[in-house]
Amino acid sequence: MSEATNNYFNVGAKQVEIDEEFPPFYTSMEDIPFVQLGDGIRARPVFGKNLLVNYVYFEANAVAPVHQHAEEQIGTSLEGEFEFELNGETQIIKPGVFYFVPPNVPHGARSLDKPCVAVDIFSPPRSGVREMFEKVTAAKPD
Repeated sequence: MSEATNNYFNVGAKQVEIDEEFPPFYTSMEDIPFVQLGDGIRARPVFGKNLLVNYVYFEANAVAPVHQHAEEQIGTSLEGEFEFELNGETQIIKPGVFYFVPPNVPHGARSLDKPCVAVDIFSPPRSGVREMFEKVTAAKPD
């Protein structure tokens, strides 16, 4: 095995003591409820302790207004295309094109004439999304 492989994979790693407040787990998209982010925009957030992976579903011609937040964000399109404005510059985002949003940089998005799906990764997790998610899950019957 190459040195690069050993450095990346930490070959021979052993199980560790688990933090009871944040145990490892599996989930599926079907188990994650939608959170309404705006008109024609909803999301399925997957929370880690220090990361949020947010699957964002845009209806055709939906707008996520220009906003900013303290969390770092990286994203791309999984399906379809959308416009992404980043600090006043706009670009079409399609699968394989990424955007990198440093903390507090203004940005927004607009879907085109067809629906699309984006994925956004935040570090740390966006507190506003967590609050919306907790409201949805608290209201969800068991």
